[in-house]
Amino acid sequence: MEGLTLFQAAFTVLGVLLLAYYCSRLLGKQWVKSSASGSMRVLEHIQVGQNQKILLLQVRDAYYLVGVSQAGIRLLTKLDDDFQAAEEFQQPSAVQPPFRELLEKYLPPHKNKGGDIDE
Repeated sequence: MEGLTLFQAAFTVLGVLLLAYYCSRLLGKQWVKSSASGSMRVLEHIQVGQNQKILLLQVRDAYYLVGVSQAGIRLLTKLDDDFQAAEEFQQPSAVQPPFRELLEKYLPPHKNKGGDIDE
């Protein structure tokens, strides 16, 4: 017997695909369990670039905006105590303010290298 028959090759490929599917489902369930437990949750995220995201994190009773990119993870700001994220994001309203307005409200103005403030 010199090699695999067409049936054996198809069966092998199908077996590898099924095993990969099963392993990805198993790992995905375990990741969700580990990320949902504890005192930190990702409430929302938005893709702002190819490899850049802004995350809204809840750590116990505090809320944070965090930037994530290839360069690393950076705390953008801690949100005020009057921020009511849990109710707003669980029950989306019919009219939501634009994301830019939220960023301008909670982030300080960006400074250029020369010290000028961007607007």
